[in-house]
Amino acid sequence: MINKKNKKIFLLGMGVSGTSLAKYLTKKKIMNFCWDDDPEKREIAKKKKLNIKPISIKTLKTCDLLVLSPGINHLAKKPHKAVSIAKKLKIKIVTDLEFLNIFDCGKLLIGITGTNGKSTTTHFINQSLSYKKFCSSLSCGNIGIPFTDLKINKETILVVEASSYQLAKIDKLKFNFAFLLNISKDHIEWHGSIKKYINSKLKIFKNQDEDCYAIICIDDKHCREIASTFNTKFNSKLILTSCKKNKKADILLSKNKNELKIYNKFSNEIISIPYSRLKFTNADHNYQNLLAAYVSGYILNQPKQKFVESLNNLDNLKHRIEFLGKFKNLNFYNDSKSTNVDSAITALKSFNNIFWILGGREKKGGIKGIENNLNDITKAYSYGEAGKRIKKFLTTKSVDCEEFNTLEESTKKAFNDALRLDKNINILLSPACSSFDQFKDFQDRGEQFSKIVKKYIKTYEKK
Repeated sequence: MINKKNKKIFLLGMGVSGTSLAKYLTKKKIMNFCWDDDPEKREIAKKKKLNIKPISIKTLKTCDLLVLSPGINHLAKKPHKAVSIAKKLKIKIVTDLEFLNIFDCGKLLIGITGTNGKSTTTHFINQSLSYKKFCSSLSCGNIGIPFTDLKINKETILVVEASSYQLAKIDKLKFNFAFLLNISKDHIEWHGSIKKYINSKLKIFKNQDEDCYAIICIDDKHCREIASTFNTKFNSKLILTSCKKNKKADILLSKNKNELKIYNKFSNEIISIPYSRLKFTNADHNYQNLLAAYVSGYILNQPKQKFVESLNNLDNLKHRIEFLGKFKNLNFYNDSKSTNVDSAITALKSFNNIFWILGGREKKGGIKGIENNLNDITKAYSYGEAGKRIKKFLTTKSVDCEEFNTLEESTKKAFNDALRLDKNINILLSPACSSFDQFKDFQDRGEQFSKIVKKYIKTYEKK
């Protein structure tokens, strides 16, 4: 695809992945031009000796590819100038993930997508497969690690988190194993409709052949519909999974009072997993992530006992129902990654006696859809741009809610209120909104929440 002698690559967006790819291409002596609309990022790129070049027809017509930062919408009605030029010149538009195919990276590619749980599933699969060197496994992609930062050899299995933004720009990238975890309404403002959002997700299966595996969890309506017509549209081997005892599933996970059980209809084996083996938060969403890790190992012939032993290695990622610590009767959980209603529902289902901190910049529809999951909320604390609307909504649903300007103000009040009670309280940040009203991103929001919690714990310890 890339003619090193005559052609070049244009990279738009000098974030983490764009910068890493530019350095990687330069090291491989592949000519590339870089641009970012943010002057500060351009200056940082210049200091790193990257080849900053303004967008023009003259420059782009010499290029094989336009590589976009994942969040840049190439399908928008009024697209970026570089996208418009590329389309006129019939230049292919991709993201950095496409280079996994271009450079034929690793032994196997395992792709993970879904509305929620992508990062943790990617993390779990990588941890399980790499346990005691069963596989040479590394994780990359939307989880925050560009593949161009990794040391990859011919034996490396890459576990790749793929967002809908990235998948929408796939050209020839093929995943040997492709997981679809779940689908619910998200990023509709970017894609334009739920149908277009789903179609982007389905591109994870686009280039698979009969030697590849497609693994779909059929615990939600959209995924069941996709699974029902899968074989008429795609060529890979289909494996259906479920954590809700769906009898159509090939591999199921169920839970009882003392343990989890995995049932594999292909091998007729049953695996019992005591809760005491699990280091991560015991919650339904993590069981789905765990099941995906099992399926990966099963396809790769990981011995059953090795998989069970690897569970000691699985832990929660930061900002995803992350346990921050305990003080007196209070438990603190950081779920800053919760940027939509469905991810917040997942968190709310994980606990009782909840002091719920939420808010930020609303997504389309606000927190509508949360109403059937409010029974375990003792009190709510809203903040930010959506604070007033959230309070109004929750109050109509008979939830006691106070509104504040900032995350710190709401956390401080929750802290004080909870200490007055004689029972255990779970103080949960699960915003159900984007972070961009007050923070750089969800990581920044989560880090700030962690600092606030630590600060108030120290304050109260001195009293």
